[in-house]
Amino acid sequence: MSGVDHKWLEDFIALARERSFSKAAQSRHVTQPQFSRRIRALELWLGADVVNRATVPLGLTDAGEQLLPVARNTVAALADVQGRIQSTQRGSDWVVLATGRTLSRTWVPVWVQRLRRVMGAQIKLRLITGSINEALTALEQGHADFMLSYSHPRLQLSIDPQLYDSVTVAHEELVAVSAPRAPGVALHTLPGTAIHSVPVLRYAPSLALHLILQDALAREQRTLYLHDVMESDFAESLHEQALNGQGVAWLPRALVGADLQSGRLVLADPGGAPARFDVQLYHPRQSRNTLAQAVWKASVEFS
Repeated sequence: MSGVDHKWLEDFIALARERSFSKAAQSRHVTQPQFSRRIRALELWLGADVVNRATVPLGLTDAGEQLLPVARNTVAALADVQGRIQSTQRGSDWVVLATGRTLSRTWVPVWVQRLRRVMGAQIKLRLITGSINEALTALEQGHADFMLSYSHPRLQLSIDPQLYDSVTVAHEELVAVSAPRAPGVALHTLPGTAIHSVPVLRYAPSLALHLILQDALAREQRTLYLHDVMESDFAESLHEQALNGQGVAWLPRALVGADLQSGRLVLADPGGAPARFDVQLYHPRQSRNTLAQAVWKASVEFS
């Protein structure tokens, strides 16, 4: 791989995952023109196009298909070296977990509690929170020992099973909730009517929960009469707005379980089917320290 910038390879992996220049550029935190120039530089170095720009979504060319596993292995090898250096610098008694902001509030505490019970000791945990793509980048680049993320067919998480192991640590679901207008009675109820549509608090399209919810709504056999009143890239903000009576929100049960039990929130669609998905833990097959290996073994044991 002489003469190639490792950032070009990381860009290409992101492009292969997103199949979109704009989405890949966003996940890499660069402008689209800058991202396009780096992909073009990679193609000039390779002497061939890596993507077919005429297809929607973008498809890999034969050269791109051949380059992808090489790029992944190269980036993983560099990340492993970097991870070992960082592990030495920060000490081997820390475990680094990359995850989403909502998961850091709902399932990370559960995971840590289970680890303590199985390992018989408290671990020192450093959290990196962000989008699912940011978490995956942190894992691939060796900045994290583990990644905790949602798992659903619509997410199409591009992670090489030859380089990373995974285990399901929880089953989760999105439930439609509303503030009550009377004890046990929802202020806003589904499916609504053509005259009285239901105000909805929606996820921003960039969120994994948005894709999971859209898949569930597309499977609905009923007509839902909805109108949007808010969109956010932060599930907790939708949670607060639902508590304030602003509309219906589809939220993870782990996030609203206590509110449903206390009556601060009620189900807005008691007969509706929840949108089910999993919470998945990922870990490099080549562990960077013995503590990470022990944490992985414990996680597999209680899952």
